[in-house]
Amino acid sequence: MGRKILALVVAMIVAFAVMMIVEMLNSLQIAPPSAEIMKDPAKLAEYMANGPVRAYVVVLVGYILASFAGGFIVTKMSRQVSTGVVLPIIVGALLMIGGILNFIMLPGQPVWFMAAAMVTFIPLSLIGYRFAR
Repeated sequence: MGRKILALVVAMIVAFAVMMIVEMLNSLQIAPPSAEIMKDPAKLAEYMANGPVRAYVVVLVGYILASFAGGFIVTKMSRQVSTGVVLPIIVGALLMIGGILNFIMLPGQPVWFMAAAMVTFIPLSLIGYRFAR
């Protein structure tokens, strides 16, 4: 049981690290919102709605890489104690919850981006599981 929990924790840390690295690289090409915009929900929603498509595509690639890495890591670390797909699904579900919270905290994101993100987390963590087997 301890190894499964450790595998989940490490997989989530790796997944969030991958996501943050990709988003940091994205902020080099697209300026993040100013503190004034972040304080005003209406301005923030307008800023997010008018964001360039390539910025959202880069973030989506980060979600894809993070989900894959999380599924891969949790499978590699827990393969001696767990042979099923439950742990990669948990990683994907936790990442999906994080994505939903992101959409709530940063309103105005395009619907296509939110839909694409929601269908990537669990399937890509399962693809990471398949590569790790």
